[in-house]
Amino acid sequence: MAVWTVWEHDKFTGDQRAERAIFVRDSFSFFAFLFGPLWLLSHGMFVVLIAYLVVFGAANGAAVAFLGENAAGSVSLLLTLWFGFEARSLRRWALARRGWQLVAVVEGRRFETAERRYYNDRFAPPPPPSKPNPQTPYAPWGTRPTPPVLGLFPEGPR
Repeated sequence: MAVWTVWEHDKFTGDQRAERAIFVRDSFSFFAFLFGPLWLLSHGMFVVLIAYLVVFGAANGAAVAFLGENAAGSVSLLLTLWFGFEARSLRRWALARRGWQLVAVVEGRRFETAERRYYNDRFAPPPPPSKPNPQTPYAPWGTRPTPPVLGLFPEGPR
């Protein structure tokens, strides 16, 4: 099962807040791996795009200067692979930076399943408050007297 985080913003009110919720899957992003800068632009993550370009440029420049041309390709591949794993975390960071709030974490094999679970829970009536059973008194765990176990432990020296 995939895990999705759900983000809502305070500038929306009522049902519109739920309709505009953003779902971010917690997994490797194949499109961010292949098309990093375009993926960042499509999600409006301009600060992260600038950091991406600076880090990749510096790492590739250092790899060419110190390790040679062949190693620069390997360093670039490793950095893009790392970015594919961290892209969704960076998206969550960017959402939080823009004022979005994490409101739920849902599981679902596909996006539609996670979305359905979130909206079912969000718009479901609250459960009735539970009342304690008067037959069983409330006590901290382990304070209830246990009946003696016959035959296993003698009651004392004889």
